[in-house]
Parts: sequence; C-alpha cells; structure tokens
Amino acid sequence: MKTKPCPCRTRAGITTPGTGAYRIYDVIDTAYQANVPTVSRFQFREQVDTALEPDATGQPVYRVIRSRRTLATDPWKIDSVITVAVKGQALTEQRNNRRTVELVFPVQEGKTWNINAFNTLDSLTVVNRFYVGANQPFRITRGGQTYQYDQTITTVNDLAQDVNAAYTTVLRTTFARGIGPVYRVRRRFISRCDAVGCNPAFKQQGQSRSEVLIASGK
Repeated sequence: MKTKPCPCRTRAGITTPGTGAYRIYDVIDTAYQANVPTVSRFQFREQVDTALEPDATGQPVYRVIRSRRTLATDPWKIDSVITVAVKGQALTEQRNNRRTVELVFPVQEGKTWNINAFNTLDSLTVVNRFYVGANQPFRITRGGQTYQYDQTITTVNDLAQDVNAAYTTVLRTTFARGIGPVYRVRRRFISRCDAVGCNPAFKQQGQSRSEVLIASGK
C-alpha cells in the first residue's frame, strides 16, 4: 500500500506542507538500562498550524504542532511545537530552541552538510550529514501493513565517527518524493565498559525509536 500524498508544495521532491496538512506516525520507542529494554508504542501527529509567518527573528516559518496519543481511539494531546523554514539552499527545523539543517538543495546522492550549522553544538566546518539512496524505492511493514514508495532519499549521520565499541548513534530519515519523511530512526546507546574494554552488545544505557508514516492528508 502506498501512503496518499499530502497537499504540499514541493522542492526537488521534498514537501513543504500547506496549512492543515498532517502526517501520522506509528512509533516504537525502546529505552535501555543495564541492557534491559522497556518498550512503548504510541502515535505522533504532525500538523501544519499556520501558513508562512515571521518568527522572533523575522524569518518566515511554518509552525507545526506535534501531538501524541497511545491508542488510535485516544484524543490527541499536544507534545511539542516545531518551526520549519525553507530559505536559500536549506530546509531547517527548530525543536526545543535548537535549529538544525535537515535538508540541503539540490538533493543528490553523496551530498554532505553540517546539521548543526545554525546552533552551537559543534564547529561550522564539521560535515556530519549525508544523502544516500537517491531515487531508490523504499518498503517497510508495520502493524501488518506494508508501505512502499517508488522514489526516496535518505539522510544519515556519519556512522564511521558515531558508531564504535563505547557508543552508538544512528540518525536516519527517509523522504519519499511528493510526500516527505516516511521513516525516521533515532538510536543512541552507551555500551558497558570496564578495565578490559567495552562490550557493544551490552547496552548500559540508551534509547531506540523508529517512526513509520501510516497516514497523511488534510
């Protein structure tokens, strides 16, 4: 089954949603303590609350309300607010007062950039985000339902730097042409380490979260 596109404007196949457009994600969240997992399931809805309007700095942004519910029959409760801006050659998002560069244009295989170029987490010269799998099909099954897309591209962090015996960080988002983000993964683990060394199979502490787009529209 292919998820229905939302009523959005596009740039190089990446969507800029219109007012009222929404996406619903099925979320599996697993927290680890001393290698013991605790799993929770819920849904996120991200809905465009306003058309372009100036933020505190005067930059035109979209305001997106993220809501959460445990069951499909539960009412939505506001979780957070995201602002999205497309300016020049980049699409940025601001969450929890931190702005990140989620996409750069043109979208093409192997292109690199610094996701933290507009915040103070690291040097402006750091390259830590990559495009991979340009124009490749993508397929995923969640809850017995299969979602597939003909043309996608994925952003991923620098795994060579961010995955080792002591810790693991994986940040991956797959975008479908004409739809937007359809699959998101965030994994951060700290391994158990002692005087002998580190055991990456033992998750001393961390979290794994995956989000699959299951519905979109207006």
